[in-house]
Amino acid sequence: MFRLSAILVSLLLTLSACTEVATSTYEGNARSGAISSFGAGGIQLRHLDAINALRVERGAQPLQLSAELNAAANTHARDMSRQQRAWNFGSDRTSPQERATRAGFNGVVRGENVAETFKSELLVLQTWLDDPASRATILDPEATHLGYGWYQESNGKLWWVEVLAQAFPEPVIMAELQ
Repeated sequence: MFRLSAILVSLLLTLSACTEVATSTYEGNARSGAISSFGAGGIQLRHLDAINALRVERGAQPLQLSAELNAAANTHARDMSRQQRAWNFGSDRTSPQERATRAGFNGVVRGENVAETFKSELLVLQTWLDDPASRATILDPEATHLGYGWYQESNGKLWWVEVLAQAFPEPVIMAELQ
């Protein structure tokens, strides 16, 4: 079943790369150069589409992209580069939850996947799907929102961060009930 999912994700991402749009698939530093030449929104949406295809196939609700979680992911990717270490703790000892809260996300972080690589956006996703703990984070049925970010060093090395979280329900205001 997982093999079928991986094939479907690969097919989806390959097809999205074949369409004529301003932002194509980032294929890694050796083949594509600087990731800044690519549209961040396109990379994030391709990632979201691939994740949602897998989640829906397994009966989980699709995720929504969160600007706040994207900001937290981008900040942590830059921080990992400064630390030269792909891990879930900030140089100021912050957790994924603390970074999401600082960025304005109202909810609980369910998990965070990180990577240090020269690889493409597709290979990073496949690496996470191949790891049982990272895959469990991606497929967590309680997650409702996704943040995806990266930072590229001048030598081409990329630091990737994916944050999955569950948003708290919006409070009901008494005036809305009347």
